Amino acid sequence: METYLVGGAVRDQLLGLPVRERDYVVIGSTEDEMRAAGFRSVGKDFPVFLHPETHEEYALARTERKTGPGHLGFDVHAAPDVTLEEDLSRRDLTINAIAMDTDGKLLDPLNGKKDLDARILRHISDAFSEDPLRILRVARFLAYLSSFGFSAHSETTQLLNSMVEEGQLRELTPERVLLELNKALATDDPRGFFNYLEEINASADLWPEISQEDVERLNRIGTLDNASHKTETRFATLVMHLGSSEIDDLCKRLKCTNQRLELSTLVATQLEPWTQLYSMSAANIVDYLYELDAIRKQERFEMFCNSAESISHKVNAQLWLEIARIVRQVKARDVAPDLKGPAVGEAVREAQVNAVREFLTGISE
Repeated sequence: METYLVGGAVRDQLLGLPVRERDYVVIGSTEDEMRAAGFRSVGKDFPVFLHPETHEEYALARTERKTGPGHLGFDVHAAPDVTLEEDLSRRDLTINAIAMDTDGKLLDPLNGKKDLDARILRHISDAFSEDPLRILRVARFLAYLSSFGFSAHSETTQLLNSMVEEGQLRELTPERVLLELNKALATDDPRGFFNYLEEINASADLWPEISQEDVERLNRIGTLDNASHKTETRFATLVMHLGSSEIDDLCKRLKCTNQRLELSTLVATQLEPWTQLYSMSAANIVDYLYELDAIRKQERFEMFCNSAESISHKVNAQLWLEIARIVRQVKARDVAPDLKGPAVGEAVREAQVNAVREFLTGISE
């Protein structure tokens, strides 16, 4: 049994990037031998195992043959006689087909290191066109590696354009498209992803609602503190100039979460009044908080405030959250213990408005 570190871990290590996941390929072994050595089988479509101690992924060397449409329409052959070069040759790009042995020696039969140094994304063979997911993956790598100045080889771009023209994007499930989109949105500069998809005429099939102006807006948003905030805020930024129905249609088509749909709709419809906090009366502020359902849905309102601050560059998030907390603290049992019917709501709202007014007066003095 021979094991080699492969794929993104080798690529990123050579570029000086942090290695997030380590994947290994195993040559000359079988599934029974892997299990006998304590590895736990986790692969559904091909033999992948978790190391008994590190829990890193080890996959048996394999070849693949296209048998049907879609990302999973492949016949997989994994056997002890599959060589390292055969396994590397089934991969997408040369820079992802470099292996490293246990002594740190590179094995690079497809000249991936040369392309890595030249900052070129180059497909390995014509079999590249058998998997439509690679259209999105190449675009995502351009975003992920944007700081290094990578570009796609002209022949790769031509091949991807042909795949788009053939309608191969229609073979992808919404879940796969959304996963690649989310990964691109989490990169340092996701514009490379969208710009390249536009170059190869894929945008019209994927998200015709999103314009080049929407993509450029991504470069103008503020600090994003974590991966979840980054992806959700950037998606909301992309669609903020769309109507609510258009956002709803796009999110349903991509099978986005309800959280993303709600946040994006709030940004598109409520960002402007959010930025006008200092010119709003206490009564208008209370009404606005109820319009957003900020009193009940605290987590959603906090996410909206953080996204709105990043998009607008108005440092209002903590102030809005504090005001919402003050309004939330006003209870009917405290301000209207003897009232009934509509009078209760009126008394509560009056107390909330007074509490907000008092707070705003205090911070302005």
